[in-house]
Amino acid sequence: MPRSKKHKPEPRLKFTAREVYEAYVIRHGSKGKAPKEDDGLPRKNSAILGLSRTLFKEQIDFIKDGHKKKAAICSRRSGKSYAAGRYLIQEAMDKEGSMAVYIARTREAAKRILWATLKKANQDYRLGIKFNNADLIATFPNSSQILFTGANDASDVDKLRGAAFSLAVLDEAAFFNIDLKELVNEVLTPALLDLDGSLVMISTPSAACRGFFYKVTEKGGFGFSVHKWTIRDNPYMQHAVKSIDNDIQSGILNANDAAYKREYLGLWARDDQDMVYTASTSNIIDKLPESQEWEYVLSVDLGYNDPTAFIVSCWSEDHPYFFIVDEYKQSKMMVYDVEAKIERFCSDYNIHKVIMDTGGGASRMVLETFKERTSLALTPAKKTQDKVGMIRMMNSDIASGLVKVLGCPMLLDEWGKLQYNRAGTAEDKRHDNHLADAALYAWTDSRHFLHEEKSLPPAFGTDEYWKKYEDELEERLMQEEEMKDSENEYLWGDSYSETELWQ
Repeated sequence: MPRSKKHKPEPRLKFTAREVYEAYVIRHGSKGKAPKEDDGLPRKNSAILGLSRTLFKEQIDFIKDGHKKKAAICSRRSGKSYAAGRYLIQEAMDKEGSMAVYIARTREAAKRILWATLKKANQDYRLGIKFNNADLIATFPNSSQILFTGANDASDVDKLRGAAFSLAVLDEAAFFNIDLKELVNEVLTPALLDLDGSLVMISTPSAACRGFFYKVTEKGGFGFSVHKWTIRDNPYMQHAVKSIDNDIQSGILNANDAAYKREYLGLWARDDQDMVYTASTSNIIDKLPESQEWEYVLSVDLGYNDPTAFIVSCWSEDHPYFFIVDEYKQSKMMVYDVEAKIERFCSDYNIHKVIMDTGGGASRMVLETFKERTSLALTPAKKTQDKVGMIRMMNSDIASGLVKVLGCPMLLDEWGKLQYNRAGTAEDKRHDNHLADAALYAWTDSRHFLHEEKSLPPAFGTDEYWKKYEDELEERLMQEEEMKDSENEYLWGDSYSETELWQ
């Protein structure tokens, strides 16, 4: 049958040599017969089979660096996470049957930052990757795998123990809420020994200017090879660079601000104004002072993927301070776990009140469930639309030394890292604030401000001492005189005769 004039012929598909070879590797894996040296096709160990076309010099230098421990301190939009993704792909394709791991602050952050990017690379370059969206595991045709996970608390870290990785990448390492040094030395370093693997840390600087990543990249410790680049080195973001320069000229951005130096220059620059809480050694105590009237409060910030946090605090009219004396936090706690922990704290302390966050519907449901099942005195946390304002009021008490902390290293760590977002309108979500929020609930409910300062007696022998002595003596003599007058009036007053008194 003759073709219709409107029918267009099928297009002739043309493939580049690179695309032919990629399809060959995907079909046959590393066990297949490689093309001959003189066929002009790239070799398997070349730069990620053409994926490096999208990388620029600083990224390539970082990936090709032969050191087993590497760190990159970069600005925002510098392409550091993109480079990490390409590095992971190269590792998986070059080492058959290996496993690499990408670790972000939380599992959700790992999925958000790089999971979709890996899927796009798979589509663009026909890599043949199979994605397990439930477990966040990407499996390559040569049986290599990339695991995506978080390190939000000890339970997440424990899942990494006992594994054997060829490459471990920690993204946004400056913002981890766990002990990063412990994760590196006690978990990842042993996991990389079997395959002589590499450890990579990348991040923008944090306002805290502290911690393991700070010491590695700023102080040059622990044997890491350190790389630095910024958004200005990224050829794909030059339009953003022009926008930044325009904002500097117009005064929207200040090139001298610590936040600008961190976000756009990748420099460590501390500014206490960026920190949410400013605790110092003056807030730390070794023991509680004496008092007979302690009132203990347990405050709870509910979570599931995020940790549920518990803070025990107390106050007394004998002292002007708000005391924080105990803490606990754990993710994935069920209702009965939370209930058991509350009852344990109530048995350890004379808890007068339990304050619980009811910000979400599920939180309110948990609170009402506890009320029905237990005799605990549960009350919802007092919240306000101006959370930043309440935080600043509490931080004023912290700065003036009115908040005292007994132990509680996890809370102090949260306070030491937690910073505001760039607009200063809320806390930066890259940091944990769960214990900090629980402490804020308790501080809001505290009555430590009811304390009245007792004046000290004047020193013996001073004019004030003798004046006070004379006043007290005069007051006592007047009271005795009034007592005598009252007795005489009662016995012999005009209202009664002597005869009437003895009748």
